[in-house]
Amino acid sequence: MALLLIDRGKTEIPPPLLVHFDDVLHQARKLSDDPNAISPGITPQAVQLANELRVYEGLRDALAGVNSIGDVSQAIAHQVLLNLEPRIASQD
Repeated sequence: MALLLIDRGKTEIPPPLLVHFDDVLHQARKLSDDPNAISPGITPQAVQLANELRVYEGLRDALAGVNSIGDVSQAIAHQVLLNLEPRIASQD
């Protein structure tokens, strides 16, 4: 959701969404590097993103240099979304 808002040019992202994005990204990178790092606290979105990072080079490239939501420009958000569609996990 944060990526969609940034892609649409929104500058005001709700703080809980900012935290969620950063958590998912960090969890996904950890899992992508070490699939045995799975634990009950890992979100389903992080598991899916970790799998996508392992499979899709374009997604890895789009997220290169992104360590938090603050690093995501509109162009980066667009590239990430292009590489995720239609594989985006629901938030349920």
